[in-house]
Amino acid sequence: MKKSILLILFICQFTSAQKKELYVNDDYVLIGKETYNKNIPGKYFTYFKQENDSLIIYIKSPSIKVGRIKDSVHNKIKYYLKELTNKKIDEKNTIIINYFPENDKCLGNRRWNSSILYKFKKFVKNVKSKENISQFFIFKDESVVKNFKRKFTWYLDKNQIIEKEFFKLHYLCFSYIIIKPNGNYYSKRGEYDINKLLEKIQD
Repeated sequence: MKKSILLILFICQFTSAQKKELYVNDDYVLIGKETYNKNIPGKYFTYFKQENDSLIIYIKSPSIKVGRIKDSVHNKIKYYLKELTNKKIDEKNTIIINYFPENDKCLGNRRWNSSILYKFKKFVKNVKSKENISQFFIFKDESVVKNFKRKFTWYLDKNQIIEKEFFKLHYLCFSYIIIKPNGNYYSKRGEYDINKLLEKIQD
C-alpha cells in the first residue's frame, strides 16, 4: 500500500514538473503538433523553439510570406522610413526593405566579401533605373555593417519597427519585404538570391 502511494505521488510530481508544449505559426496562432510536423510540397519553413520554466513553444514559420498590411501599419512604416532617411515616400511607390538581423553564424564576424557586395551593387543600380520604387538597407545590429557601409547607404532600425512588424523571429543571413502601394506584400525570410528579388518587383 505504501509503495502504491509513493508511486502515485512520484507520477503526480513528474507530471506537474513537465513543461507544457505549444505548437504555433509565426503569428503565434495555435496550429497543433500534427500541422507543425506536416510537410507541404513546394513550401519551405524555418523552425524555432522558445522556452521558459513552464512552457516550450515550437514555432513553424514559412520562408515566404504573402499578405496585406493594414493602412495604419503601412502609414507607420512610411513615416518611420521618412524619419530614418529624411526622404518622403511617394504614395505610388513600391517599398523594398532589405533587412539584416544581428550577428549570426551566417553573417558572422567576417567582412562582406566582394562577390556579395558586387551583387548588391548591381541590385541597387537596377532598382535606381526603375520608377516608383523606394529601397532601403535596414540593419538591426550596427556591428554587422562593417565594410558594407563603404559601398551603400544603410540605416539602423533604431526603434525596431521593421523587426517588430515583419521579422520578429531571427531568420539567418538577411531577409527582404516588398510592399506595394495598396499594402500587398511579399516577404522572403532568410538567405535569398538578390537577383530573384528583382524579378519579384515585376509581379
